[in-house]
Amino acid sequence: MKISVQAKEMRVTKAIHEFVNDKVVRTMGKFGKRVLGVRVYLENITRKKSDPDAAQAKVEIDLPGNNIVVQEKSFDPYQAITKAIKTGARKLRKEKEKGNKKKRNN
Repeated sequence: MKISVQAKEMRVTKAIHEFVNDKVVRTMGKFGKRVLGVRVYLENITRKKSDPDAAQAKVEIDLPGNNIVVQEKSFDPYQAITKAIKTGARKLRKEKEKGNKKKRNN
């Protein structure tokens, strides 16, 4: 599984990169070879200092056939990453179960 992290108007530090790698491997490692790659895009949206949605994380999960795209906002970039990866894993599980259900019905 290939994991890439990109950011707009902010610097991707080693800590952010390790955090993303850890979260992705823990949550999406369960799905095995089904996940080809994960791309994470980070962005700071600062309008006001007390803005509750100051950070945005967009996660793209590459699958054979189609992709899953999830976008989450939060005050902290780490929290936005966590929310987006959890939501992506939930959608991925749903896709997997839908495929298993089709196989069982045939």
